[in-house]
Amino acid sequence: SAAIRDITERKIAGKALETFNQQLQNKNKELEQFAYIAAHDLQEPLRTLMSFSSLLTRNYGHDFDEKGKKCLAFIMEASSLMSELIKGLLDYSRIGTNTEFKTVDCNTILSEVQKDFSLLIEETKSSVIVDDLPKIQGLEDEILLLFQNLISNALKFAALDRPSEIKVSASQEEGYWKFCVADNGIGIAKDYQEKIFVIFQQLHAKKEYEGTGIGLAHCMKVVDLHGGKIWVESQLGKGSNFYFTIYDKQ
Repeated sequence: SAAIRDITERKIAGKALETFNQQLQNKNKELEQFAYIAAHDLQEPLRTLMSFSSLLTRNYGHDFDEKGKKCLAFIMEASSLMSELIKGLLDYSRIGTNTEFKTVDCNTILSEVQKDFSLLIEETKSSVIVDDLPKIQGLEDEILLLFQNLISNALKFAALDRPSEIKVSASQEEGYWKFCVADNGIGIAKDYQEKIFVIFQQLHAKKEYEGTGIGLAHCMKVVDLHGGKIWVESQLGKGSNFYFTIYDKQ
């Protein structure tokens, strides 16, 4: 009797968890659809604003005094930033729309990423060292985006007094692969190490570092889609180690 009751309770709990997960997936789809529609519908009025601001600057800018010219410059700058934010939101909503998992060679992915950043790596005298990486079951475009964002992040937040050194490695754990993208950059204070994965969260002024604060949110969403977790271990002035796990389906 006790055994039957235990099995029944576990079945009920399992069914409740399955229902909750389905509801959560539905809510996530609704939120992603809302984000896509909102961002898409914002583009047209923003393009109109940018177009007329540019027209006003080109045809009548010489008639404005210094204060008027500054106002026009602020409008153009704010419009450009809004355009970047909308693009970032659209990109975020599109992550995971392709659900076809296939074998992805992470070595090939990293070769593509290094080609993408080859000019910046050369100009900044940076080095990217890649260990032998595994083949995993995943979404190829999303895995590429994940590594692009992490490498880009490491290059952007390089220390001023030394060339950037980035190392990509992976180790096989029980049931998953654990990846690490390590750098010797400016580091992240402990209080902000969880906040950096929040969408549009930026720790530095735009004058110091360009960007929209959405890259690491992209990374978290990609890792979530692969049944893993992402986190950072960092010390100010000494660099950061970004870790993420990918469920091993091999």
